[in-house]
Amino acid sequence: MTPSWKHLLEQTAAAIREWLQRENHSFAELAELIRHHPDTVRSERTWLGLTYRFYSLTLADAALRMETKVAHNGNERILSLSLHAPRTKAAVYRSYDEESDLSDVVTTPPLAEKTAP
Repeated sequence: MTPSWKHLLEQTAAAIREWLQRENHSFAELAELIRHHPDTVRSERTWLGLTYRFYSLTLADAALRMETKVAHNGNERILSLSLHAPRTKAAVYRSYDEESDLSDVVTTPPLAEKTAP
């Protein structure tokens, strides 16, 4: 077998393994993962009396980002949440988009084993 065919077969096998390992999560589940994961980087900014929190989490090749607005009682409202992973279309939730819903389910790379603290 020529090296180019062998390389092509290895790439195909890796792609199939990756596809079989995919998981389904709602945006709400991803938000909880981002909030509670020990590796999440969180920053907070206050502008004109309004407080915003910015979350960033990278798990393997998946990058998760979230922005929230903090109410005076401490509750957070998710403004945006995005998941970027290689070889997949980005999954994005935006609170102002009428077609977005936190219960929408998206396909993700394997995240389950990486959620344990």
